Amino acid sequence: MSVLVWVAIVVGAIVALKLLVLYAEPRLAFVGRPGATPPPPGFQVFQMHTPDGVRLMGWRTEIPADGPVFLYLCGNAGNLADRSDLLAQSAMAGLTVLTFNYRGTGESEGRNSETHAYDDAVLLYRYAADTLKIPSSRVIIWGHSIGGAVATEVALRCPCAGVVLEATFRSARVMARRIVPILPLQWLMTYHFDNEARVPRLACPILFIHGDLDATIPLRDSQKLNQLAGVDKELWVVPGADHNDNYEIAGRTFFNKLLEFGLRSTRVSRAANSRVA
Repeated sequence: MSVLVWVAIVVGAIVALKLLVLYAEPRLAFVGRPGATPPPPGFQVFQMHTPDGVRLMGWRTEIPADGPVFLYLCGNAGNLADRSDLLAQSAMAGLTVLTFNYRGTGESEGRNSETHAYDDAVLLYRYAADTLKIPSSRVIIWGHSIGGAVATEVALRCPCAGVVLEATFRSARVMARRIVPILPLQWLMTYHFDNEARVPRLACPILFIHGDLDATIPLRDSQKLNQLAGVDKELWVVPGADHNDNYEIAGRTFFNKLLEFGLRSTRVSRAANSRVA
């Protein structure tokens, strides 16, 4: 075959692969499940409306006058009903938590994307700040798995006391290279979820949590991010934990760890704000 034919074949293959990536990205990044998500004990339902008119449904505990407030950003699959046990135990352990269903998940409307996930999580932050009057010095942004990538973006856009990154990854491109090593998908992707680029820019305390038996996202991802983070950071490895069961394996220690980190981070944040004032 002539050179032009080979060039046409290669270009055609690249275009086809690019179209496949564009089709697959939103469907693989967020595998939401619509349906009712009644709140667990200790939580009540709230709703938010995005600037483009999409209704988002969420859960929150009662908001005390003081102490850390955790904005929880979950992983990519299912809906909040799959996190009922985790969140119920969080409330019973004394954590104050706000969370929401991503677009197309639970009772939330619309279809999610990387950009929507970031913007809607910022909307959750604004709901906490503007509606519930929670100061930034009390806010801890807690992200699990892909929610960790959402958390780092929100923490760069909005001031907060600290960030918890649980079982999260280095970036979407690293994950793609790991899952499909024989294809150069990372060069064709439009989704980034780039924790490697954002973690070094975070100026607040960071707590990394990762199970040493995580079969979905390996522990070495959190180890790498911990190396990239600033001085106020901690990596807590949960022995025997997989991707979704850190809280089950660690038990009450998991929630105590979160609460201790939240209390310490909010004290540091208040002290820093007092010095600036």
